[in-house]
Amino acid sequence: MKPDRRTLIAVCSAIVMLGLSCARPRPPLLIPDGYASWRRTTDVRLDYPIPGHEDRFRIIHMNDTGFSFSLVQGRSGRVQFPEGTIIAKEIYPTSNPQPADKPVMLTAMVKASSDPDARGGWIWLTKDLATGMEKRMLGDFCVQCHANANEAHPYGWKNPEAVFSDYVFFVPQNGSIGYPAR
Repeated sequence: MKPDRRTLIAVCSAIVMLGLSCARPRPPLLIPDGYASWRRTTDVRLDYPIPGHEDRFRIIHMNDTGFSFSLVQGRSGRVQFPEGTIIAKEIYPTSNPQPADKPVMLTAMVKASSDPDARGGWIWLTKDLATGMEKRMLGDFCVQCHANANEAHPYGWKNPEAVFSDYVFFVPQNGSIGYPAR
């Protein structure tokens, strides 16, 4: 006996729904729309080339949680950002944007050590500002590059004593723009 068309449609619909219900749920969005009102981590003009961000102009914002990071001075010094810290780096289309130009995307770090997608204690992601879609970076490219922040390096505050800086190149000083005094 040959099944009728309605039965075939019902069976196919059930299979599709079952497949959708088994799919991994989409993680919640991590970067809120109001990120641009957060304080900046540096007043350095970020228009020079760096790996992963090319030579595009960048502005780095951090939520208030991040500004409560801890800084231990001395030879065993280390910087530790608290869980829930969000650092959002606006990426502009050129190295010298005009005043009316808007950022085209964000690259971001979210401190979430227990998240299975975290690398080095951070979720690394990009956000397309035109669509609002976020993409978690599950490989090691971001964390491997940012591991350089934990050593003496040519960017940000330069970390001359190679203090562990929790993968952050531009560490503010005492909750304001600046670099840790050494």
